[in-house]
Amino acid sequence: MSYRQYQNPPIEEAVCEFRFAPSSPWNLTVPGLLYEKIRDGYPGEPKQQNLVPAEFQTGQQQLVTNTAHNLKPFIIKLLFQSHDAKKLVGVGPDLLSIHSLRPYEGWESFERRIDESFHSYIEVSKPAGVTYLAVRYINKIVIPQQNINLGDYFTIYPLVPEGIPNTVSGFTIRTQTTYSDLPIVLTITLSDIPESLDKASFILDLQVFQNWMEKPLDIEKSIDTLHELKQRENAAFESLITDRTRELFDASI
Repeated sequence: MSYRQYQNPPIEEAVCEFRFAPSSPWNLTVPGLLYEKIRDGYPGEPKQQNLVPAEFQTGQQQLVTNTAHNLKPFIIKLLFQSHDAKKLVGVGPDLLSIHSLRPYEGWESFERRIDESFHSYIEVSKPAGVTYLAVRYINKIVIPQQNINLGDYFTIYPLVPEGIPNTVSGFTIRTQTTYSDLPIVLTITLSDIPESLDKASFILDLQVFQNWMEKPLDIEKSIDTLHELKQRENAAFESLITDRTRELFDASI
């Protein structure tokens, strides 16, 4: 796959996440066994991340979290880090995530780390299949002036009806859509960041994912599906920005 290359890509963090259908109950030895296989690339001090369990009902964005009537324990995920803490691998119960922090290493390198971590996890955990696969790119776009026309830089932005002041001082837009050819979901979040008086900063967060709850995806088909999700993420990103925005990244094709 070839993608448009930018000298200064706006990517703050890229994440690939797998969730698995277990073939046996989760084994607490899995993180240690995985680390033995990948430790050369992640010699930094491992750290722990507590995740609050959440479930999304299909067709609704109803978040089910811990309440007095619905208490669930935290899910503990261990993060293994590179020397500079810019490349990470996370592992938890039936979960694997691979992260790339700014400066983005490029898809070729990121894909290689995903493939290596995925197959190492499969060897030690032996899951029955994949139930969820996501590609997420969090972009920070900084425009070197404060008063701008959002339409000059983005193809998605808040529309203010007549009769309401059109000087928008803060916003968040979130859109979720499902592709017509495959049950792949795209979530787009665009929001401003009030960081500076002389710059306009925005977060453009794109997540493309697919679920296989009834029949898990075969392990051998996972990487091909990853490529499909990445292609759609890249196409979505390019469709949401303008040439004026591309100039900010010092584009070279």
